[in-house]
Amino acid sequence: MADKYLDHVAKTRDKLNEVGPGFCAMKWLNETLYLQSGDNHSCYHPRPHHIPLVEIQDNPSALHNTKFKKQQRKTMLEGGRPDECYYCWNIEDLPGEHFSDRMFHSASDWVKDDIDVIKKMPWDADINPRYLELSFGNGCNFKCGYCCPQASSLWVDEVKKHGNYDITYNQYGIDFLENGNFYNDEDENPYVDAFWKWWPSLKNDLRILRLTGGEPLLNTNTMKMFDL
Repeated sequence: MADKYLDHVAKTRDKLNEVGPGFCAMKWLNETLYLQSGDNHSCYHPRPHHIPLVEIQDNPSALHNTKFKKQQRKTMLEGGRPDECYYCWNIEDLPGEHFSDRMFHSASDWVKDDIDVIKKMPWDADINPRYLELSFGNGCNFKCGYCCPQASSLWVDEVKKHGNYDITYNQYGIDFLENGNFYNDEDENPYVDAFWKWWPSLKNDLRILRLTGGEPLLNTNTMKMFDL
């Protein structure tokens, strides 16, 4: 079974590399969306980038199809390797044969035949993801040690009360609350509004939907989705 799977990954790698050594289906087909902060990314290795409000005013699919992400797609389609994807390049540039997450994730069963479709699309075309991990907000009744304030309202309360942790990488800082780009669950949130405008189109192309948070069962938008 392992050999059969790796053969599939190798064939996917070859298909990707026919387009270019930096081509990765995740930039088109995968999306992690943090509506409480208006951030998104298509892979956990690059850091999330912010979605400008002006981009979603007339095009709610810009929650995924940001101008920034489209530029990364353009680089991939033209044979380049986006700088933000350095994690995979570091693996692929090691001596010998190595499979990176660019290859593993693009070989996922939910990708199906979409690689043949997206490689022919214009770089600036909009597309709906096939895999969506979605966070409506950070409301949560836990403050697990491995989490952070962006994903737990109780962590926010904890840091407000006791102050930031004295660590080099301040995962538990709450400075993000001061930049005007964070919405509490009870706030009017333009990113949530844009999502519901996008949903009638998006739902037709999704193959996997993951709801995360915060605790998603505490958010009224989760209940709205269940009702739908």
